[in-house]
Amino acid sequence: MDMFTDALLNNAEEIIPKGYDWYEPLIGDWDFDYYDNLESENPRHVIGEWIFRKILEGSIIQDIFICPSRAERITNPQDDGEYGVALRKYNFEEKCYNMIYSTKDYMIHVKWQKESDKLIGTVQEVPNNQFVFSDIKNDSFKWTNIEIQENGTTKVLSNIFARRKV
Repeated sequence: MDMFTDALLNNAEEIIPKGYDWYEPLIGDWDFDYYDNLESENPRHVIGEWIFRKILEGSIIQDIFICPSRAERITNPQDDGEYGVALRKYNFEEKCYNMIYSTKDYMIHVKWQKESDKLIGTVQEVPNNQFVFSDIKNDSFKWTNIEIQENGTTKVLSNIFARRKV
């Protein structure tokens, strides 16, 4: 392992308080099925991968979002696919996570809070847009991109159904 990778992944001292390590169940490597254009006759389905790690002494959760997956890009490239990275930092004062997500095309800030068994992220630049992790199990989870309408109802923009790689 090179020096950069070794320093990045050094988790000898984890500083996130017990009970707030919300992303612990997601640490690892995941395959997923991504669905969007849900209201059309032919919703789009893309295979992707998502990789989560604790970094910098466990103080940050870093994840890499790859859609379509590296293997899928060879046979099914997507013009609007994403290869992105997120950094999720626990905010001790507000008891939430602040996240920055970036791709080659854009960058957003998301504030994550826990509500019951769901992790809900509100996009700071577009507050009516939320991301939701739900149904989190050892070997699977669901992620949903929703838009909150003016009347308070929600519209599902896309879904991801993830399975842990073995």
